[in-house]
This record gives sequence, C-alpha cells and structure tokens, in this order.
Amino acid sequence: MRIKDIYLSAPQISLPKQKFDNKEIIGRVQDNFKGSKLEFKKIKSGISFVFRYCDTDLRYLGTETGKKPLDYAVEASRIVCEKNNIDPSSLDLVIYGGIFREYFEPSTAMEIASRLNIDKAHVFDVTTACAGMLQAVNTAASFMMADPSINTALCCTTDFPAEAIDYNIQSFEELSVKAAGLTLGSAASAWILTRKPLVGGSVKLIEIQNTSVPKAYDLCQVSVKNRKFSSQSKEVFDLGLEYVPEEIKKVLKNINWSIDEIDYFISHQPSKKIIYQICDILKIDRKKAPVIHHLYGNTVNSSVPMVLDHILSRKELRNKNKILLSSAAAGFTMLTIAAEWIK
Repeated sequence: MRIKDIYLSAPQISLPKQKFDNKEIIGRVQDNFKGSKLEFKKIKSGISFVFRYCDTDLRYLGTETGKKPLDYAVEASRIVCEKNNIDPSSLDLVIYGGIFREYFEPSTAMEIASRLNIDKAHVFDVTTACAGMLQAVNTAASFMMADPSINTALCCTTDFPAEAIDYNIQSFEELSVKAAGLTLGSAASAWILTRKPLVGGSVKLIEIQNTSVPKAYDLCQVSVKNRKFSSQSKEVFDLGLEYVPEEIKKVLKNINWSIDEIDYFISHQPSKKIIYQICDILKIDRKKAPVIHHLYGNTVNSSVPMVLDHILSRKELRNKNKILLSSAAAGFTMLTIAAEWIK
C-alpha cells in the first residue's frame, strides 16, 4: 500500500527498572526443576546454547511497586505527545498493538484513551503477535488515508511477558518449545502519526506491506488456558528465512529502491543470528541492521520502536536516510514498512 503525506514520530520507550541476566533466568528454571542433576546439566547446556544463538544477555521483567503493565504504555503515550507538542485529549485515533491485556473486553486502547483524557475518538486494539505495533501503524495510516478528518493517531503497546514465561522445564526435550520464552523481555512504547513532518524529526511513510502465511498458525502460541508461551522456534525461524527476504524484495521493487540504497534495516529482535542470516541472503551489510537483543531480549512489539530509538539516541540518522521497518510474527505474519527519515 502506497502512503502519501503521513509521518511517524520518533518513538518513546518505557521500561521497568529491574534487569535480569542469563544466570538469573537459568536459576529460575533450576528452582522449578525436580529431576536429576544429569538431566538439569543437559537442560542448562541447551538453554545456554539458545542464549548464545540469540545473543541474549539482559532483559527487563516485572513491574515496579504500585504499577501495572498498562501504566508503562500510558506513560510512553503521554511523553511522546508532550515531546511533539500534541495535547493527548485532541488525538483522533488510538490503537493499542500489544499482546498483553488484563481483560478480554473492552479493548485495552479504551483504558489508555480514557487515562489520556480523550473524550471521543476512534479507539481499538489490533493483535498480530510480535508484528502488532507495525500493524497498528499500518491500520492508522489506512484510516488516515481514508478519512481526512483524522489528523493525529497514537499507536502504543505494552508487552510484559513475565506471566507467559514458562520456567517449568523438566526435560531437555521441552526446550524445543519453551526455550524461546526465556529470551523475552518487558517494554512499552508509543509513537504518533501526523499529516505534517514533526519538528524534532519524523519517519515519512512511503510503502507498507502486510502478508500472512496462516498454515503456520500453531507454531508459536500463548494459550488462553495456561497463558504460557510456547514456540517451535526452529520452524518459525525457517519461515522467516524463507519468506522475509522475498517480502523485503517485493516492497523495494514496488517503490523502485535497491537494497544498496537502504541506510538502516530496523528489524524485530528475536535473535541476532536470524537477523544476520536475512542480511546475508539479501547481501545487506550487517552494519546496517542494528541488533539490540543483547540489551533487552525479545521485547515483542516494542522491539522495532526500540531499535529506531537506539539509532536516534546515537544520532546516527541523517535527513533523507532510507529505512526499512520489518517484523515477522507468530501466525505467520509479516509487516514491512519502507520510509525516509525527515529532519
């Protein structure tokens, strides 16, 4: 879908304060283990392999005393509005693109909008696993193109997966579906869509593509019944290698950009290895694909905003830099956005 005259703000990130390293995560698995020392030695070795494969080191988990996960999304939303001189109550559209929710009804976006003192607006959730935040941007841009009265939109998320991480691993075989959950980290993020460039800089949206491969719906899930994350990670990563490079090629072909023209590939962060493998398939210089997984783990829907924030914090983006935002998620769903940084 070609986008015209819609801009995405720099993201705002909100993190809990408590940081965990790999040793502490393995310790939680050990605390739940009931078997033999030999079996746990195999499990520990397997977890350590996954951490090396993904380049996992640190992640933030839990909430601060007196706070709940949604507070972090509200906080990020308020600050991103303030930084862009937008009164939150004047927003025309609010979309929550996270997985985390405390209730099935109403939409989580309703509580966020209420706490931002929004009296009346378009307010709803979209859920597409780890691609939900980019799907929110896709949906917001579509609404803005269809309805000229929508001038400002907020897309936000908070994914605090502590409850979904399954530390109850009693055999080496269970690692095939539970190990990926041990790389998850918490974060909230928010950004604004407007019809004019923002003073501090903004992402000019050019092309958005959304493609799904539904046959893979059961490879990665959080069950409603036990609320625990499970993922057949090898199969999911194989899908990424099979489909994501072709998806990127298609987007670039649609707008007549070459791979070499892209200054930054801003990717979801499930692991360093898969990001670099996709770079190698496309013959992309790995330096153009920042990896922050080792700093935060897999922060689900906030990972793409956090990579963009990381680049901005290092003052590396230049006016007219071409960027590609990309996320692949359980389902199997891919969101790809071609854009330019305008300042």
